[in-house]
Amino acid sequence: MQSPNIKMAEILENYKLLVTFINGETKVFDMKSYLKYPVFRSLNEDIEFKKFSIVDGTIEWECGVELSSDTFYLNSITITKDALKEM
Repeated sequence: MQSPNIKMAEILENYKLLVTFINGETKVFDMKSYLKYPVFRSLNEDIEFKKFSIVDGTIEWECGVELSSDTFYLNSITITKDALKEM
């Protein structure tokens, strides 16, 4: 079973992303553990981390790096609507 595509995303603090999928689920994805890898190193700069767009259902950064929608979906923490209101 394929994970749903990403509909929208926004930056949170500490290299976290609030990701909304086309199935309506909203999750928080933490990028910190990925930033140690050379391909993602440029994203350690806050300015570069904020330069992304949704391309073909996943997040792609201006520098060309991306992760699959499966990674975002499976490795994210589901948040409740009440927690979402507090953000």
